[in-house]
Amino acid sequence: MATAWKPSPVIKIYEALGAVADGRVEIDGDTARVTSSDKAKTYDVRHDPAAGSITANDNGSYWQGYLGYPGIAYLMERGVLAYDDGLTAGLAGVPWKELATRYRNDWAKVEKHVREDLSEKGVDLDRFDAGLAEISSRLEELALTKLSPRLRPPK
Repeated sequence: MATAWKPSPVIKIYEALGAVADGRVEIDGDTARVTSSDKAKTYDVRHDPAAGSITANDNGSYWQGYLGYPGIAYLMERGVLAYDDGLTAGLAGVPWKELATRYRNDWAKVEKHVREDLSEKGVDLDRFDAGLAEISSRLEELALTKLSPRLRPPK
C-alpha cells in the first residue's frame, strides 16, 4: 500500500508560491526540475497522475515525510493544485536559503520575516492567509501518496 504524505507546513506553500513567482519550475511532462532560491541546487519532481502519487528529492520530502515546496510548486504549475495567482506577487525574489541560514532553520522566524516584507509591500495579509488555507486544504484533498523509488536530495 502506498504511503500518504504528512501535511505540508504552511511555510512550504509560501516557498512554492515563490518558486512559481520566480519561474524556477521547469516542467517536462510528469517530471520537473525546480531550482532553489539561491540557484545552488536543483530538485527533481516525479508525478504519476493515474496513481495519485508524487515524489521530490528536497530535504522536507525525503527526510521529513511531507511534500516539500518543489512538489507543491510543480502541482501548481501543472494546474493540479489550484491557487490564486495574486498570491505569488509578493513572494518573487525571496531569498529562502539566506533566510533559513540567518534564522537557523527556525521557520516561524522566517515566516515572520516574510510576512513583515509582504505587509511592507502592501499585501493584504488576511486575503493572503485565506489563500494559503485554501491551498493547504486542496493539497490535503488531493490525498497524494509517495511515489517510489525516492531520490536522495542533492548535495
